[in-house]
Amino acid sequence: MRIALSCSVLATTMLLSCEGNGPQMAPTVFEESHVEGTVEKAVAEMMVQGMMCEIGCVSKVRKELLEVPGVASASIEFEKDRAVNVAKVEYDADVVDAQALVAKVTAIGDGMYPVEKVAVTHYGAAKFTP
Repeated sequence: MRIALSCSVLATTMLLSCEGNGPQMAPTVFEESHVEGTVEKAVAEMMVQGMMCEIGCVSKVRKELLEVPGVASASIEFEKDRAVNVAKVEYDADVVDAQALVAKVTAIGDGMYPVEKVAVTHYGAAKFTP
């Protein structure tokens, strides 16, 4: 019983340490590029603000991204004292778009994690135009 209560208090403390006044929301800048490849996929590199801890903040953002239909993988390059961290998301552009990924992240905690920039790279076969 004591161990379960301690774990519960610890988890609550970690989540509360990530809460508070997040960075101010500004419009997200989107960049897109296309690269020839053998596999059709899209990769978004999202510059995310407001993540202060790996266990609470980073885990929450990654979990929310992985719940989006069409997302194949999500990873976050996190450093504790860095103001902006990078979330890399591989997804099917026929199912979801980068704007929906940004909306998912910025909806967490009522805007606690603003996305300042997204660089999307579309991989796939070159399109033939006569």
